[in-house]
Amino acid sequence: MPTSPHVRAAAAQAARDLHDAFRSHGCSVEVVPQPPVNGQVYLAIYDPLSGTEARLLTAALKAYRPPPCEECRAHKRTWAEAVRTANSSAATETLRAMGVHQRHAHV
Repeated sequence: MPTSPHVRAAAAQAARDLHDAFRSHGCSVEVVPQPPVNGQVYLAIYDPLSGTEARLLTAALKAYRPPPCEECRAHKRTWAEAVRTANSSAATETLRAMGVHQRHAHV
């Protein structure tokens, strides 16, 4: 886990980057780094966002969304088929396998 000074520096840089991104679109949004919690970077936006600012932020977050996990999708398809065919043991086993996969792959 990064040390606190590294997390604080990362938070400050992220706040500057987000502020600059808003400014490049003609928006004036104050982004303030917050104290780290459990080694995580936190930022605060104190001003209410305008509709344009909210749309910009939403579009940016959607653009950086990670692709869906193929193994998760396969488990979901298998579970849906088990439910559709009323195969409760297969549905239960698929849920168990999905939980194991999520704990190992997405922690």
